[in-house]
Amino acid sequence: MIKRLSARLNLKDFSLPMVLHFTVLACAGVYIVFFLWIAFTRLSYPYELEWIEGGILSQVTRVMNGESMYVAPGIDYVPFLYPPAYFYLSAAASAVLGEGFLPLRLVSLFASLLSMVLITLIVWEETRNSWVAILSAGLFAAAFRVTGAWLDIARVDALFMLFILLMIYFARKPGKPADSLLAGGFAALAFLTKQTALVLTLPILVFLFWRNWKQALLFLLAAGTIGGGVTLIFNAMTGGWYSYYVFELLSQQTQWVPLEFLRFWTNDLAAPLPVALLLLIFYFIKPGQDRKALAQWFFILAGALAGSYLTRIKVGGYSNVLLPAYAVITILFGLGLHGVLRLIEQAREPLRKRGLIWVQTACLVQMLVLIYNPLAQVPDRADLKAGNDLVEMISMVDGEVYVPDHGYLLVLAGRDSYAHHAAIWDVMRTNQLTPGKEMLAAELEAAISQQVFDMIILDPGGNFCCKEIDLYYIKVGEVFQDDSTFYPVTGDMRRPGIIYLARRLK
Repeated sequence: MIKRLSARLNLKDFSLPMVLHFTVLACAGVYIVFFLWIAFTRLSYPYELEWIEGGILSQVTRVMNGESMYVAPGIDYVPFLYPPAYFYLSAAASAVLGEGFLPLRLVSLFASLLSMVLITLIVWEETRNSWVAILSAGLFAAAFRVTGAWLDIARVDALFMLFILLMIYFARKPGKPADSLLAGGFAALAFLTKQTALVLTLPILVFLFWRNWKQALLFLLAAGTIGGGVTLIFNAMTGGWYSYYVFELLSQQTQWVPLEFLRFWTNDLAAPLPVALLLLIFYFIKPGQDRKALAQWFFILAGALAGSYLTRIKVGGYSNVLLPAYAVITILFGLGLHGVLRLIEQAREPLRKRGLIWVQTACLVQMLVLIYNPLAQVPDRADLKAGNDLVEMISMVDGEVYVPDHGYLLVLAGRDSYAHHAAIWDVMRTNQLTPGKEMLAAELEAAISQQVFDMIILDPGGNFCCKEIDLYYIKVGEVFQDDSTFYPVTGDMRRPGIIYLARRLK
């Protein structure tokens, strides 16, 4: 029986290259399964996975209630410095699925899954190699933790990444005018999700003019009509507050992190992606490449690197901003890998077999470099209980409560929420005294000095909302007695910490 089974399987065919071939493919599949398990496990978690998720939820709720997103800043509400696309799409999902984090995270989850499909499709169309295409998508999934564990949370980045990849997908096609119009349309949608799209799009537009100026004009027509039209409409509807948040305040954020100027290239790219970067370089230096294809991917890569770099080196730039760079690098990993495999195919035995072993081993090493613990990315029962206890405590307070870093907790406790601390920071940290900053500073100062709130719960760390709190409030205790629960699983490790009571109550 064993002999018959051996004859059927032809065990001699199971050479080391074949074993490595399926092992690397299995690693790619495992990372995709990791991502899906993490996303679905924490999809319905009722508390923040990341510090600003609650503020995003409050802004989506505002859209659902028919209120303007962009208004004068005040203690009741300050918008984030993002364009409106993610918020309106999430509001539409919330109208169907109900309020809470779930619909917002579903938008990000589906966007991320479609991004992986697009990476697979782009690499397959460029190489006609299914193995290489799946590996590229698997490598992007493997980078889940190193890019911030951000692909399924209630933030704008996953949707932004999808629109960027859709723009790239259609901009690659040199033939039909419809492709140029679609590329321009998705460029506009990317910009209406996150302003970094301007940086990523500019090099692609330069390439399009070099390749075919008529297609470039069609791209500009679609992008300008959609992006410019929405901008003009929102600016007119909000009395100029739209441009204040989306353009003016953003342009004034010029605080840099000097260490990131070099660390971006070493810690953020070279250390996590050593093999991918080598294959990327090989793609560009391999003799006999199509000149237009090389130029196309050079400009796409330049835009992705510039967009990630310029946002990473600024104060507040977390590793989620690496997503555009990683998406393009994983595509070029696939193109470079295909080029190496084609070169190996032309070699004679035993060099061909040795070459396959070396390349497949290198791909396996690249996958293993990005290994992470998926369990660490999911809140546990202790976090859930801590959140429930905190909401119950807030609901029992007799009087007004302000939790500037986590206003969504007030809503869960049946109270009104207020402006999010991160949005307040965006207005207050500018060097110039803008009208919005002057108005917000005066309102915050009045609220604290007049002791409008009976209780204020602050996170330890920076404080832009309540600078003179010690004059008017008394610290009475800590929210949590331990130092391990209710932290977000990604982003800044912030949680409600210090409880203050108004001095007038003593």
